[in-house]
Amino acid sequence: MHAFELILVLFTIVLVSSILDQLLSRLSLPLVQIAMGVVGALVIGEPFQMTIDSHLFLVIFIAPLLYDESRRVSKRALMRNIVGILSLAIGLVVASVFAVGFALNWISPSIPLAAGLALGAALGPTDAVAVSALSKSTKLTERQTALLSGEALINDASGIVSFQFAVGAAVTGIFSVANAAGAFAASFGGGLLFGVVMGVVVLSILRGVRGIGLESTVFHVTFEILTPFVIFLLAEGIGVSGILAVVAAGLMIALAPNRATAYTARVSLVSHGVWEVIAFILNGIVFVFLGSHLPSVFTHSWEDATNPLSLAGLVLVLTAIVVTLRFVWVLILDWHMMRIGRLLGVHNYRQLLKGALTTTLGGPKGAVTLSIAMTLPVTLTNDAGVPIRDELIFLASGTILCTLLLANFLLPVLSPTESKGQSQERTNQVRTMVLSNLVEALNDNFGTRYPMAVSMLIGRYNHEIAELTMSKDFDAAIRRLRLNLLLKQREWLSDLLAQGKISNVVFESIGQTIDRLIQVANHKYSSRIGLRRVWMRIVHALKEIRAARSQHDEVTTPQQLRDARIALSRRSVDYLNSLEPKPQIPHEAIDYLLGDNQRLLAMLQRSAQYDEAISGKDHQPAKVGIRARRTLAEQLDLMEAEALRLELGCVQQLLEDDLITRAEASELRDEIYLLQMNLSDYSSH
Repeated sequence: MHAFELILVLFTIVLVSSILDQLLSRLSLPLVQIAMGVVGALVIGEPFQMTIDSHLFLVIFIAPLLYDESRRVSKRALMRNIVGILSLAIGLVVASVFAVGFALNWISPSIPLAAGLALGAALGPTDAVAVSALSKSTKLTERQTALLSGEALINDASGIVSFQFAVGAAVTGIFSVANAAGAFAASFGGGLLFGVVMGVVVLSILRGVRGIGLESTVFHVTFEILTPFVIFLLAEGIGVSGILAVVAAGLMIALAPNRATAYTARVSLVSHGVWEVIAFILNGIVFVFLGSHLPSVFTHSWEDATNPLSLAGLVLVLTAIVVTLRFVWVLILDWHMMRIGRLLGVHNYRQLLKGALTTTLGGPKGAVTLSIAMTLPVTLTNDAGVPIRDELIFLASGTILCTLLLANFLLPVLSPTESKGQSQERTNQVRTMVLSNLVEALNDNFGTRYPMAVSMLIGRYNHEIAELTMSKDFDAAIRRLRLNLLLKQREWLSDLLAQGKISNVVFESIGQTIDRLIQVANHKYSSRIGLRRVWMRIVHALKEIRAARSQHDEVTTPQQLRDARIALSRRSVDYLNSLEPKPQIPHEAIDYLLGDNQRLLAMLQRSAQYDEAISGKDHQPAKVGIRARRTLAEQLDLMEAEALRLELGCVQQLLEDDLITRAEASELRDEIYLLQMNLSDYSSH
């Protein structure tokens, strides 16, 4: 029962931290969660001072988080910056081991060199969780994001292996450079190789299950969640790096080609949502776990130290060493890239220094460092035989806090995020680029095969582009006028029902569409998802007309459905023509919405004429080709699905051309996946 209560407390703290994160805008979420962990340990006391085996900690928390991060990292950016990433993840970690070890032994000679090297290894890795959290409050370049995320994926393994050899030397007094280098290469290379093999196995299992028709969304997502745990345990069992195996498997799975279909869109969207929740909970627990240990670590070390103030000063010295070494390392990397002309956006040494400092502070230490330090043996002593384990853990914890605080308060100054207005302007610009490329792709691929459907679809895309490029005030005026018009249409529809001009079925069908559009307008849902829902409702209406004709419904005739919709469109056009411009609704907004409704009216009229033409007299099929026999609604349905597939390609092309960032591409893909799901839902009705 105690464990269950502790889990509930942890979940509650993580949940509350998400609220405090909105209120305490100057503090990053990791710092908020660390503070709540400290408060929990002080208020609740001993029951809250969680103890967990460091190996189990890596399995439960670090493995799934790195697996999720590896599946979402930009593979192109990763390969483009692979030299810099490996330099930071391996070279910088090894340099940190020796820099911290020798400096600590020189400043405090009572601490053995091997123990100092062990602490340096623990301070080598950056924290992927902290990097991910801090990137949300700071505007980083694509290269900085690739370096930080790629480094955090790999340096855990190099830090852990280095730590194991340093601890072995500290305990036994024996150290062999040749043996250490060989074991490091075996663990590192073996982990990568095993991860690639496991990635192939995972892909084979998924394709095999899909091939026999047994796969479902639930199976796929559950299998994804289970995968990192199994891979980590198997890798550690054969003596290679479990962390690197998980990362390599995640990259392998992400690189595998996957055809975009409605099912894969649904799986991707559900998987993204599930992993987002899991990552948030695990991230939160990691930092709460870190905070819960700080009071006891600081208290014991402070009480046991002969000179507590010198211990606190040593934390500042170690932080300065770690940060300075990292800054010099990154600065040399960036200078080399600028010299060969591959550091985009950097043209002088001031920009070079600013960018290097941003990358330096963007890699703070975190829970991985603490989990490594907690594995220090209790038998570790100084030259006088006095235990120094608590002292080293204090130094590690203090350095973690200092790097997190530096990142929290200096990064927003060095690289502030865009304002809300700038961010929205950039979002609209990105979507406009995608839609413009999509219009060209549709014309090239399907313009001659389905000219009417493509023309109508391109007209809608141009309409979306127009709304994305309009001013904020104009957009607000359009929304107000559109809502007023929808409310009027609801009244007109009720009048038609009261006059007996439409049946209850027609009233319910059209009324449901109008109600959904009112809901969209009330929530100011001006994004393209809202526009696409409007479009899908129109296409659905055309299908209703076609279905009513084929079924010869005695109550709801196709003429009633068509005439009702045309009557509403005509009244809308007349209503807009009669409106007088006002300060809140200028004549430009009236003209814009008038043209929108005129296009809708023309589309309904043309669809009826087209359907009658391909059906022939008395609804008998005309002698036309199979392709031409498709109704306009069917053509629009087909083109909508193909357009979404082409749109994914447009997003990828813009990403490869460096015109959009990885985060922007990910957001656009998620939006397209949602639209594919919506289209699939409408098509099944």
